[in-house]
Amino acid sequence: MTALRLAAALALAALSPLTVAAGMADGIAVEAAHVRLMPAAAPNSAAFLTVVNTAATPVRLVGARSELAQTVELHDHIRDGEIMRMRRIEGIDIAAGAQAVLAPGGKHVMLIGLKRPLVADSVAQITLIFADGSEHTINAPVTPIRPSASH
Repeated sequence: MTALRLAAALALAALSPLTVAAGMADGIAVEAAHVRLMPAAAPNSAAFLTVVNTAATPVRLVGARSELAQTVELHDHIRDGEIMRMRRIEGIDIAAGAQAVLAPGGKHVMLIGLKRPLVADSVAQITLIFADGSEHTINAPVTPIRPSASH
């Protein structure tokens, strides 16, 4: 009986990474993802996207990574008196059936210390990381700054 329990425990341990790879990320869809094209000398850029939680339970986006940059962080713009400042945030909660819009002037994925200049119409691979350790990788086109409708 002890050998059977040991075998069952080892089997569960072997499945654990697969379970972690699944999870919150399973109920995620990403729309309108893109990375802002910056001048070749610019050290940083940002990725914008809409994260849709199609699951029946809430999820928490806690980070991201990409081969494009030395550091990848979740950021938000926060009012400090009369000045808007960009700050790193610990996560973004997305309710069941809801979405989080990461857009210019708000929450976004910051790409800090670009390893090479961005190229228009290329594709940037970004992996979103959720609170349970699960991940969702996206391919985001690199696009020029989009003019706003008010200009």
